[in-house]
Amino acid sequence: MIALPVRVRLTAWYAAILAGTFAAAGAGVWWTIRESIYRTVDQDLRSRLLALRRYLEMEVSENGGLRIEELAEPAAFLPAGTDYRIADPHGRWLVQSPASRKWAPPAAGASSLPALGKIETIEAGGQSIRLLSAPVPIGTAQLGLPLDAFEKMLRRFTWTGLLASPLLLLLASAGGYWMSRRALEPVDRIIRTAEQIEARNLSGRLPLRGSGDELDRLSGTLNSMFARLDEAFRRITQFTADASHELRTPVAIIRTTAELARTKPRREAEYAQALDRILNESERATRMLDDLMLLARADARSMDIAREPLDLAEVVRDVCSNADVLAQAAGIRLEKGPFAECAIEGDEHALRRLLLILLDNAVKYTPRGGHVTVSLRRRDSAVEVRIRDTGIGIPEEHLPHIYERFYRVSKDRSRATGGTGLGLSIARCIAEQHGGEISLTSTPGVGSEFCVRLPLG
Repeated sequence: MIALPVRVRLTAWYAAILAGTFAAAGAGVWWTIRESIYRTVDQDLRSRLLALRRYLEMEVSENGGLRIEELAEPAAFLPAGTDYRIADPHGRWLVQSPASRKWAPPAAGASSLPALGKIETIEAGGQSIRLLSAPVPIGTAQLGLPLDAFEKMLRRFTWTGLLASPLLLLLASAGGYWMSRRALEPVDRIIRTAEQIEARNLSGRLPLRGSGDELDRLSGTLNSMFARLDEAFRRITQFTADASHELRTPVAIIRTTAELARTKPRREAEYAQALDRILNESERATRMLDDLMLLARADARSMDIAREPLDLAEVVRDVCSNADVLAQAAGIRLEKGPFAECAIEGDEHALRRLLLILLDNAVKYTPRGGHVTVSLRRRDSAVEVRIRDTGIGIPEEHLPHIYERFYRVSKDRSRATGGTGLGLSIARCIAEQHGGEISLTSTPGVGSEFCVRLPLG
């Protein structure tokens, strides 16, 4: 089945609705005119009946009777052009106008007719007659008026409507098609522009007319979507390039070490040293791949986070005990502030990893002789873990990007400290999976403070 363009379907619907409207309006006007004609003729017939009754009552009361010869002269009691006939109580016609001889006799006698009379339309002599049958003082009277002139006018109106409606419908449909084309021109521009936007050209945007209508809002919404796609595609491209770069180094070391070990016979200690290097780089690559898989699962919202009751203060104490070893080796003092008991629901292993990432960063980037402070306290319906150091700090322009994967404030920073640039991304991911958040304040040369805020159980 061929799909018709929207403008054609809109025009078809417009034409169908307009045709229905014309038909309903024409039928309504035709019926109104017809009823108006009948109402006018009926009023005329009743006024003539009233004149006939008055004449008959006057003649009977003044002269004591009525001569049939007088009824043959209708000019005395009826307007000119009125067809009529009068019957006595026994149904015998006392007087009939020439045209009335073709009428059918009344179906009921005078006694069964209503006082205002009965009105009907009959066919007589090939023409329509509006006929009024009513009781009068001497029996039954029938008055009739021909409807030919009225019916001719009604037929003229009907043919005019039937002939003019298709022309009007055609003109209105053409106007509707033109209007639909004008209305859908912005949609065509949106389609043409959207077709030009592809993976290599996500920076293109749809034009905005500034009208504020639905199409302008649609263009604005699509532009926002393209901007998000552009940013996501850029981040994916950068992430892929960084991951490839980071994995290329351990893979290159593993391959080079293996190739050198095979070039000539070596002592057992040299083979052991080569294997140790291969093992270390393999573990480094494995950790990186595990981190990438964790972030990929988080992006796909399939990261498994256990929801178990636990005391966060106990978790913080254990992590600080492990980090104390790193701090002593680096010549840094680890200060543990007050730890209020805080019951939460979460994954103990994941929270340990989050806190260890932050403490490890604080130790790595704090010069010897500095100190790192860890505190835990309640804040309304949440708990805050604050980790403050006296390290080198982070310049303000880098703060919005520190959670990006493989992002480095200094290009040689991660390599020098043995990191992969994924730690803070993982930490934020774990916090968000627990319904929390991480914030950072930092001053270059003074230090940094991370705040992990988690909801209480």
